[in-house]
Amino acid sequence: MLQVHELICKGRSDLSELDQNPVVNIESLGWNDLVFLKRKTSALIRDFTDKIINIDTNRLPELNKKIYEQKKVLKKFVLEDRQNRTDIQYTNSDLLAISERISKSKDFLSIMQHRLPYEKEENLLHIIQHNESLINERKYLSTREKDQILSLIKDASMKMDAIKAFRTIKEQLLHFETQSENIKNSLNKLDEKHSLYQREVTNCSRTIKDLFDSKHQIAKEREGYLQKYNELLLQLDKVNARLDMMAEMRKKQRQQYPRAMSDDNLVKAKESAKKKLQSGSKLSFEELRLLYNENEP
Repeated sequence: MLQVHELICKGRSDLSELDQNPVVNIESLGWNDLVFLKRKTSALIRDFTDKIINIDTNRLPELNKKIYEQKKVLKKFVLEDRQNRTDIQYTNSDLLAISERISKSKDFLSIMQHRLPYEKEENLLHIIQHNESLINERKYLSTREKDQILSLIKDASMKMDAIKAFRTIKEQLLHFETQSENIKNSLNKLDEKHSLYQREVTNCSRTIKDLFDSKHQIAKEREGYLQKYNELLLQLDKVNARLDMMAEMRKKQRQQYPRAMSDDNLVKAKESAKKKLQSGSKLSFEELRLLYNENEP
């Protein structure tokens, strides 16, 4: 009985500790012990009620809110990463197109470089201007000489056009290469963003998993609390029923033996009943009633 008192007095409300408590034999408890057990059981019921209410009104709603917020963040990163991957595709297409232009430009320059005239552009320009002045001033002696002068102009002009084309393509190549570098830099940044989004998505997913694990753990904890709550309610019903029975027995005893026994004889009878109980002897119904009447409610 003392062990039961010690366990109850500690007021253990933690689920794991309650699981270790022995089953209370209500039939072996006296009136005062039953009253004490009733109070402590009621206190434990209130404690478990508070725990369940706290889970339902605070802990679970807070977890659900965090899960909802994390899902929003996860969706945001997923959508941004999806758009980023689209940007990567377009940028790769741009890089491919500019790379083809660079390749064509280099091929053209490679071919033209071996066909460029040895004359300088200034000399060719001088040849063109000089021969055009001859034609304009009709300084030729014959049609044949005129055709030769026109041929010189045409040849010099073609060489000039080749030099200009080579220079133009070379300038375009520099422009394309600059564009290519810019596109590559943009692509590198997009790749970095993709890696960042992937890390964020992974972190959010891990956080959501941890939150769901916590939610399942709390739900399991709540189930355990509810089970203990129901067990305590059942125990309280048994205690109340036992107290009601003992109160009825004491009432009948008072009615049957109002002054039948003097105080000295009553004390002696109780002592005798206690000794028989401690020795394991069988008690009569009257002796049991005397023991149960040991303390007033």
